Amino acid sequence: MTQRYRDLRYLRVPVDDLNAAAAFAGDVFGLQPADRDDENARFRSDARNYALCYTREKGPAAVALTVAQEEDLDVAEARLRTWTPRRLDREECRIRQIKAGLVALAPNTVSVEIVWRPLTSGWRYHGPRDAGIIGFQAVQLACADIRANEDFWVNGIGADISDWAGDAVYLRIDDAHHRIALYPSGRDGVLGATWAVESMNNVMQDWYFFQSRQIPIIHGPGRQPASNAIFVTGSGPGGIYYTYAAEIDSGPHITTRGPRQFPDTALSHCSWGSPTSAPEFLGGEDR
Repeated sequence: MTQRYRDLRYLRVPVDDLNAAAAFAGDVFGLQPADRDDENARFRSDARNYALCYTREKGPAAVALTVAQEEDLDVAEARLRTWTPRRLDREECRIRQIKAGLVALAPNTVSVEIVWRPLTSGWRYHGPRDAGIIGFQAVQLACADIRANEDFWVNGIGADISDWAGDAVYLRIDDAHHRIALYPSGRDGVLGATWAVESMNNVMQDWYFFQSRQIPIIHGPGRQPASNAIFVTGSGPGGIYYTYAAEIDSGPHITTRGPRQFPDTALSHCSWGSPTSAPEFLGGEDR
C-alpha cells in the first residue's frame, strides 16, 4: 500500500430537503443525530463525531479519508498533483470539523478529501432505534469511466485493489476487504454507502424494517461473493443507496492472496441471486 490511512472518515451528501434527509438518517436508518446548523445535518454511527453529513451547499458529494500526521497531507498532495489538489481553507476545515485537509476531484466528479485530526466524540454512539449499527463501513461510487477512476484511486490516493467483479473494483485502505467500491455506470457520483451491523440477524431485521417503512429495496438480502458480506440495500436521500452489512472479510490474508477476478455477472454481486433494480449490480453480461 502506498499510504496508510486511519479510516474512511465521512461522507458529505448534498440534499434539497435537509429536514427530510435528516428524518431518514435518524428515524429510518438508525443513525444518531449530531451537530446541526442551518446548512448541515451530521450523524454519528460510532466514536467519531460524525460519519454522514447532509448539506444544503451546492457542489459535488465528498468522501473523506483520514491520515495520521500533518506531513501525510504533503505526501498526498504530491502524489495527487496530476489531479490538481488544493488545501481546504479555514472555513472549510471548520465546517468539516478537521484541523487541516486537502481535496481532489475524482474523475467521476466526487470530491475526495484527505483530512487530518478530524473530531472524535467522547460519547458512546446510540441510535434512535436499535438497527445494530457498529460503524461506517464503505462507500460505493458510480463511474462512467471506470479505468480513469481506478487509476485515480490506486495511483493518486494510494488504495490497493482487493478484487474485481467484471470491471467493478473493490479498494482497501486498511485490513477490511474494501472501503471504496467503484462500479461501471451510465452516470457519475456517489452510488451508495454501507454501515456495518453486528450480525446477519440485524441485516434481516433491518430488511423487514425497510419494508415496514416502504423504503424501496434495491438489492438483497444477499451475500457479496468478493467480500463475503451479508447485506440489504435500500434507497434514500441524496439519490444514493443505503446498505446494512455484516460479516465482511478482513485481515492480512487479503493482501497475501492478491486480487481476484470474478465474472461480470449479477451473481458476482450477490451469490444468493437476490433481484436488483440497479444496473451497476447486474454485471455487464446480465444488463
